[in-house]
Amino acid sequence: MTKQQRAAAGHRLREQRNRLGLTREQFAELADIGAGYYGQIEVGTSQMSIDTLIKVSRTSRLPMEYILLGEGGPPPDISDIHGLLAACTERELHLAEQVLRLFLLRSDR
Repeated sequence: MTKQQRAAAGHRLREQRNRLGLTREQFAELADIGAGYYGQIEVGTSQMSIDTLIKVSRTSRLPMEYILLGEGGPPPDISDIHGLLAACTERELHLAEQVLRLFLLRSDR
């Protein structure tokens, strides 16, 4: 990877870490890597091994392709959906599940 590619990957990781509301130290601890090393990854001055990439991908909940190449995009923020569902009755949850299944099973997607 070039320095520019490493910096772009680090930027994507930093954005996701911020979305998750974690400090660098918290993220590094969850990923089981050193905080200083993780900081170097975020600024693009260090490369990641495959093992570290896997740890960072799992912790950030980002696909490896997105971290490395910027392809595929981060997963959508579904916290609003969670909030809506949390306020539903059991009957409303059942109906919402049925609607979602019908939507996902549509053949014209």
